[in-house]
Order: sequence, then C-alpha cells, then structure tokens
Amino acid sequence: MDQQVLAAMAKWPNVPAVFGWLALDARGQWRLQGKLLSQAAMTAFFGRNYQADAAGRWFVQNGPQRVYVALDAAPLILRRHPGAWQAAPTGARAKVNALFITPEGEMYADFSGTLALLDDRDLAGVQAECLPDWDGELANLPAKRMCDGEVLTLAPACAADLRARFGVCVAPMADAG
Repeated sequence: MDQQVLAAMAKWPNVPAVFGWLALDARGQWRLQGKLLSQAAMTAFFGRNYQADAAGRWFVQNGPQRVYVALDAAPLILRRHPGAWQAAPTGARAKVNALFITPEGEMYADFSGTLALLDDRDLAGVQAECLPDWDGELANLPAKRMCDGEVLTLAPACAADLRARFGVCVAPMADAG
C-alpha cells in the first residue's frame, strides 16, 4: 500500500466506506460508475492499493476511504506471457497452482492462493500450450499436466463454487463481515 494512503488512514481513521461505484471487469479493467477508467496514473494507484478484507470483499484503499469493488468474475484477471502469468489489475507475476475449467468454457486459476480468471483473449493460447491434446470435453480433462516445466493440477468447476472455495465476494455490501 502506498505510504500516502497509510498516512491518510492514520490521520482520518473513521471515513465511511463506499459501495457501488467501482468495478473490475472480466478483462481486469477498472470501471467507475460503469465507465472505463483509462487514466494510467489512477489505474496504477488503484492496482497498488487493491486488496481484500476478511469477508472476501475486494477494495481499493483510496486515501482514508475504502472503496469496495464489484467483480464481474474474480478479483484478479490473468494474462499469459511467454513462460509467465501476470495478474491485472495489480501487475503481479506468480505461479499458477491449478486451472479450473467451467462448463461455460471459462478458465479460472489458483494464482498463488487467490482466485483469478484467465482473460478470454488468452484462452486459446493457454489451451494450446498447456492442454495441446485435450478435446474440450470436461469429462476428458486430465487431472494433471506439465506446463512451464511444472505439474499443473486441472479440474472442472463452476464459477460460483470457486468463489465460495476461495472466499470471494463479487457484490460487496455494507453489511457483510
């Protein structure tokens, strides 16, 4: 978290939280009241000051004010780079421990313990790289596969079950937690 944010929190500890203004879409882009945020400094600030509370509600700590984030799918959106995974909106690079494929064809990941959705623009490439001979049928999904020289666990799952398993709240409310 930014030092200026920590200082503001210490100076004004009782600022009410905000709900319903900020969202993260399924491509890892911030939306403020439905409008795409494209100002680089602001999106970078949000990414640096983005985290979850104990109730699984994700938020941006904007100075002394906590701004809760509605999630289209997951708190992190993964992009695949040669030999690496990178999460939006934080820019973090980390290991994927498991991939989960939904009946709708979405691919979620355990990204170092946090639920992440694979960006739809990378689905075909990840399938070609990590599941080159899979026929697309969930019943035929292998349980493990080598990817990046590491064994990757694979499993079918539904998005709602994954959110519950990882403790993710996609629609934060003031009375949660």
